[in-house]
Amino acid sequence: MTLAPFQALAVNFASAMVKGDFDGAFEMLSPELKASTTGDELRNQFTGMYRGYTQGAPSKVSFDEEFSGVDWPAKQPGDIGWAYVGIEGEGFVEAVTVTVAQAGEHLCIRNVEWGRP
Repeated sequence: MTLAPFQALAVNFASAMVKGDFDGAFEMLSPELKASTTGDELRNQFTGMYRGYTQGAPSKVSFDEEFSGVDWPAKQPGDIGWAYVGIEGEGFVEAVTVTVAQAGEHLCIRNVEWGRP
């Protein structure tokens, strides 16, 4: 499966989080999101999805392009797409939904929704 660039960024973001590379994940954020959060806050939001009910650690991501899109009601100028990426670990399944936007010549994560709907 060949991913669209916005899908690949979403999977790379979730993969970095699973690997504990919060600095790498932070670098994928939009300038506005970087200004309103820190790498430590990013880690806390991520671990907060599952720490309340399991001691397991995330071990992999899963992605199905059916759970992404390029048109949605809240789309803003500059938005390219959104993607829902599963995060799995021993004893839990969670996810992140990210909105990917264009920032200059680069794609970045404009918004992150933590956890399954």
